[in-house]
Amino acid sequence: METKVVRVTPTGTGIVLEIPLLLGESVTTPGLRVEKGAALVNLAPQATEYSWRSILLESPTIELKAGDSTSWTEVWQIEASPIWHIETEGTPMVHQFDAYGTWLPEWRPWPGEEVKITVFRPEAVEGETLTIEHSRLILNPGFRVTEVTLALDLRSSLGGQHPIELPDKAELQSVSIGGAVQPIRQVGRTVTLPVTPGAQQVELRWNQPGGIRFFFRTPPVKLGLRSVNADLEIQLPPRWVLSTCGPRLGPAVLFWSLAVVILLASIVLGKISMTPLKVHHWFLLGVGLTQAPVWSALVVAGWLLALGWRRDHVQEGKLAFNLTQILLALLTLTALVFLFFSIQKGLLGVPEMQIAGNGSHAALLKWFQDRNAEILPRPWVISLPMFAYRIAMLAWALWIAFALLKWLKWGWECFSTSGIWRPFRLVKKT
Repeated sequence: METKVVRVTPTGTGIVLEIPLLLGESVTTPGLRVEKGAALVNLAPQATEYSWRSILLESPTIELKAGDSTSWTEVWQIEASPIWHIETEGTPMVHQFDAYGTWLPEWRPWPGEEVKITVFRPEAVEGETLTIEHSRLILNPGFRVTEVTLALDLRSSLGGQHPIELPDKAELQSVSIGGAVQPIRQVGRTVTLPVTPGAQQVELRWNQPGGIRFFFRTPPVKLGLRSVNADLEIQLPPRWVLSTCGPRLGPAVLFWSLAVVILLASIVLGKISMTPLKVHHWFLLGVGLTQAPVWSALVVAGWLLALGWRRDHVQEGKLAFNLTQILLALLTLTALVFLFFSIQKGLLGVPEMQIAGNGSHAALLKWFQDRNAEILPRPWVISLPMFAYRIAMLAWALWIAFALLKWLKWGWECFSTSGIWRPFRLVKKT
């Protein structure tokens, strides 16, 4: 407690005051006389203020009462630390905050007014003393073993230990805290982490038996308490990804949506009599061309439709006829190049399954979930080996080769209807 007496009258005369002390107040400033529960203050003629410090006995309540004397006015201020809570009764406060926005209750009582202050420590709210602010689970599946990395950002208000339960048959490789490897061993499926107050980064690495297969799912990892901001990643070897499932913010295989669009377009094109292609021809052609840019499929479809239109609509004029033939020849060359590029990419490249979402692609699948239970989400992926994709593309390439022989024969008939070229004749004037 600090008491400050400030002169408001002009200097030049001495002042003697008896300031009453609070109940339980003990003055700690040397040189100040205390008699009968009052501090005897002597201000020299030129002195403008005097202050002293004291302590109060610990008590749940503090009662303040302004003196009845008119020789001074009083100002009360309470500076309570965040670990204490105060409630007041009696004279209302005139200010709650100081000039800097800090909470500082202030009273300016009239003589005889009172304030009762109740002081107590706020009760703690029930909850966890440890928080997992972020987790990142990375799986790198091989053919027989899956390498797993779990990174955690922890924040704790108390020191202690926290258990992490690994999946069945997991073999712990290393544990690092703050970048330093720690000699922590695995007991059964449990890894016990030492926790210190404050923030810390923990990383666990282990091997999981069983590698990539047709249906691959992340193993169950029990963190021991609810967590937030979980990132999950699967770093795939070269595979033909067919489908994925997991938290909503994650990858999606858009190829199947594209296949539905191709099917609808094939039904429409199959009803057009300009070409010999049926619905299944158009569908197989469109599915194979998905491995190339979309506009290449439009060029090939436009080439076939243009040949059919050429057969049914022969231009009369020589210039228009010859220009049509030139454009058809260029379009045929372009379409054949695109078909060759699609076959090459299908046989030698990687599957283009239109995987997108949360920064994912064919070799990296990423999910995110903001709120999680004790066990992290377990996304899964359905995939096939690359040789299955190669066989499928080889079958499509063989089909397109045999079909193309028929289409080229039909296309030549369309191209040569009413002639291939109409030469211009020069007329000499005599």
